[in-house]
Amino acid sequence: MLIRESADYGNLSVEDMQVDIQAHINWVEELVANGHFLEGNPLEATGVTLKLNVISDGPYMETKECVSGYYKLLANSLSEATELVKSCPDLKNGATLELREIINTDE
Repeated sequence: MLIRESADYGNLSVEDMQVDIQAHINWVEELVANGHFLEGNPLEATGVTLKLNVISDGPYMETKECVSGYYKLLANSLSEATELVKSCPDLKNGATLELREIINTDE
């Protein structure tokens, strides 16, 4: 699950950031208790964007949206994962959540 939200998500007040962090802790604790959590982390606002042979700084903060974090979940299907993430706290803040299945290349 990728979290896509406003590029200015890092401009929250300290109090609002603590509320947001606690909401995520509560959500992850529920996922862990039910055996659906593997890992997750916020992503730095800075990075590098590559396109063909061009390397530039990015993601660009002047864009409206950026990927701010990810969660790796355990689910039996994409529809089960969809149900799991409906309670993600970022949805209430206007984020878009992108779900992708990982292709198993070991088989």
